[in-house]
Amino acid sequence: MKNVSLIWFLMAFIAVGFACGESEEERMAREQARLDSLRIAEQAALEARMQAVEDSLAAVEAARLAEEAAKTAYTFDANGSYTVQLGAWRSEVKANQIAAEWTNAEYDAVYVVRTGNEENGDVWFRVRIGYFPTMQDAQNFGAEFGAEVGSSYWVSNRD
Repeated sequence: MKNVSLIWFLMAFIAVGFACGESEEERMAREQARLDSLRIAEQAALEARMQAVEDSLAAVEAARLAEEAAKTAYTFDANGSYTVQLGAWRSEVKANQIAAEWTNAEYDAVYVVRTGNEENGDVWFRVRIGYFPTMQDAQNFGAEFGAEVGSSYWVSNRD
């Protein structure tokens, strides 16, 4: 009888253990809640990484725009030491005609410089625009001007 009582006791203990434990639905619901929680955490981490990438790209673009603005900035200065030379011609008439075209296009301080040796006939008439306080200002203007009119240029010291 002791064995039968022990068997009944064990069966009752097992039955109570199964009856009081988690059902399959409860276990599945708990697992689904855990998976949902993980998905939400992953989504938040992904959104944070995407925002960091967007912020980084915005910072790079702002730096690029600032650098571009610095390259295109220039200042005219009547006392500046640099000028942009557009070209040189043997004909004074042609040089003055080119200078007049750019003056009419409202460019500041367009002028012609005569240079060379008159004794041997090696005379050039250089057309120049503006006076700039720094070489960088003159280069910035020259680059903008050259791109606008499809012409080459060079920066020169003011004579």
